[in-house]
Amino acid sequence: MGYPTYELLLDIDWKGAKYRGSERITLDRERGLNLNAVGMKVLKVEVDGRSASFSHSNGVLRIDDPGSEFHVEFERDIPESLMGFYKAPYEGGYVFTTHFEPNGARTMFPCEDVPAKKARFRLSVLVDEGLDVISNMPQLSEEKQESKKLVRFQETPPMSTYLLYLGIGKFDSIEDHWNGKKIYVSSYGGKSKQGVFAIDVAKRALSVYEDYFGIPYELPKLHLIAVPEFAMGAMENWGAITFRDTSLLADEKVAQTTLRRIATTVVHELAHQWFGDLVTMKWWDDLWLNESFATYLSYKVVDRIFPEWEIWTDFLISETDGSLMVDSLSATHPIHVEVKSEDEIEQLFDNISYGKGASVLRMIEKYMGEESFRKGLSNFLRKYSYSNAGSEDLWRSLEDASDKPISRVVPDWVKKAGHPVIKVRFDGSVSITQEGFRFLGNWKEAWPIPLTYYEGAKQESLLMGEEVRLNLARPYKLNADGAGYYRILYEDWDGALQACRSAYDRWNIFSDLYAQLLQGNVNLRQYLDYVNSYGDRAEYLLSFELSSQLANLYAIAPNAIRTWSAAYHSKQVSYWEKKGPNGDNLMAYLSRRLAMVDEVYGKRLARMDYFEVSPDLRTAAAVARALYERDAFAELSQLYDSASQEDKVKLLSGMMVIRDKSQFGQALEFLLSPRVRRQDVTQLIGAASNVYNREMAWRWFKDNFDKLRRIYASSGVLPIIISEFIPYVGLGNEDDVEAFFASNSVPEASMGIKVGLELLRVYSRFAQRARGEDS
Repeated sequence: MGYPTYELLLDIDWKGAKYRGSERITLDRERGLNLNAVGMKVLKVEVDGRSASFSHSNGVLRIDDPGSEFHVEFERDIPESLMGFYKAPYEGGYVFTTHFEPNGARTMFPCEDVPAKKARFRLSVLVDEGLDVISNMPQLSEEKQESKKLVRFQETPPMSTYLLYLGIGKFDSIEDHWNGKKIYVSSYGGKSKQGVFAIDVAKRALSVYEDYFGIPYELPKLHLIAVPEFAMGAMENWGAITFRDTSLLADEKVAQTTLRRIATTVVHELAHQWFGDLVTMKWWDDLWLNESFATYLSYKVVDRIFPEWEIWTDFLISETDGSLMVDSLSATHPIHVEVKSEDEIEQLFDNISYGKGASVLRMIEKYMGEESFRKGLSNFLRKYSYSNAGSEDLWRSLEDASDKPISRVVPDWVKKAGHPVIKVRFDGSVSITQEGFRFLGNWKEAWPIPLTYYEGAKQESLLMGEEVRLNLARPYKLNADGAGYYRILYEDWDGALQACRSAYDRWNIFSDLYAQLLQGNVNLRQYLDYVNSYGDRAEYLLSFELSSQLANLYAIAPNAIRTWSAAYHSKQVSYWEKKGPNGDNLMAYLSRRLAMVDEVYGKRLARMDYFEVSPDLRTAAAVARALYERDAFAELSQLYDSASQEDKVKLLSGMMVIRDKSQFGQALEFLLSPRVRRQDVTQLIGAASNVYNREMAWRWFKDNFDKLRRIYASSGVLPIIISEFIPYVGLGNEDDVEAFFASNSVPEASMGIKVGLELLRVYSRFAQRARGEDS
């Protein structure tokens, strides 16, 4: 297969933040060539050495002449943004860096900017002496040219445009070696020495992936790069992965939560070096082939490297629980979703593409068996290396590796929106039926369900259609280890809990119970009695699950939940303090949630010296000051100026729950000040749990909405903010929230708006029921 080649030269004006570009594209086109080109001025076009006619409008450069060598000259400013080729400032300097996924490459150079148009890239950059340049491949040469230097890079393997990377600035680096290849952590401001942990994780993960896939890491080097302004947590540019500081760098006093975030993020992005980079989806409707697999495999590999972390707890809480919430709305979408416009692409980087897809993969692996699943993935990667593939290609590879009807089972889970609820009734045997589950009302639908259950000492399974009957004695528990992506409505919750055989089973029961509570099939007192009966049980996964549920319920109905949440969290904090790494990780959540509802505990935390507090407790310490100190904003903002980037985020989180209205207003304005990085304005989401100032938070959001749109333009972040913010701040302001979005067209966040508004209706309905039960 012949791949096009882009020979690209960029002449960078460092101080002026602009550049002039020249590219030579080699490919055969009999009818001219259309290239995506956004925000740049095209200066000249030649085809096969001759001047060619062209037009440039609406982001498309149309070259009329056919040929095999297309030469384009262009120029562009380098903006301060979070997408494309942009300027990322930090205290004392700045870097130029790229983030191209999904369609940002077209803002740096004219190209066929779609995943299926793979090409080879030969990149050269003319920059000032004293600046460092990083790209996907190692440097080929460097030569002085007057006051500048010309840096040339080796040719890349065939890859999609969104995976190309360029970073320019004063980088410092640490270096290690793995299998004869160099691995670097590069950063700005002398921080690279904080990348030792990340390099160690990367080396171990690469070894696990090579062994698992039976396919080597293909590039001759690997860069892990900390970027000062970055919309997402990380980006899998082939051989040059970019990260936020907090997802890559760890100082000597580091929180367990930080170590786990760094490990899972690094391992996730390394999974993409195979799933996404070596083999790429044909089009963005199959984004899940990148993100679902990288998410699922990253937990498998982190569990292999750090088995003591019980990392599957994080998977179930973050990925499975998180996606089930969104997937219980009519506003959800299938894992494989038809993309109708480019505005929709950036919105697909959500809980469904990541969490639901990964959770369905967990179910399919359980159904197939681990070795058949591994073999199917390896065959898929081998067959489509340096190419593109779709969902059907994966089904065939998995089915060829097993004796299961994958092509009949899996498509429904990927192409249908939502998930089933299994209704269970005992009348001498167990009668099981299914329908689609939604918080605001179920609907008639059926999936082929790999149903698992316990019978005697054995775990059994079958492929369920619309209904089935099992000869099981009481008590019984379905969905062994909670591996299936479906809900269950039991007649007998006590019996189901009694029949649990693992921590995963107990998590699964309480996850289902919580969903039925929000839907209205279980009343609040019944739910709280079950929680209270397990309040003394210190089990890592269950403690994490119940704490998360109570925290969310408190944010929805604080008066009904406060006492119950305080009692549960007080018991759990007493147990998990000083219980090793897992205890430290869990305490980061338990302590903050207890501080929200227990004034005595909160005031004790607030009086502690913030920088002397354990790193895992610092968010709780910031929250405690916000709630219980008289001059909360002044104290937190003063601490902010001398804090590390990790602590700045924690202090912002605290500011968002300040109780005093005047100081909370100061905190909101601070969020948009030059002292806060654009990437960290997302901490606004924390105001969702400020039960004292929701109306004020909503007014500020409306007044500053246009600013938020500009900050996060084309990044995919705005729909995430909206979907996680308005379901809470909208409580009590439902009509105004609905009216605001009805009168404002926001196509780049349309999916997040639908999710947020529907979840607001769910929470509002629950809050009304809770007030009725409390009265």
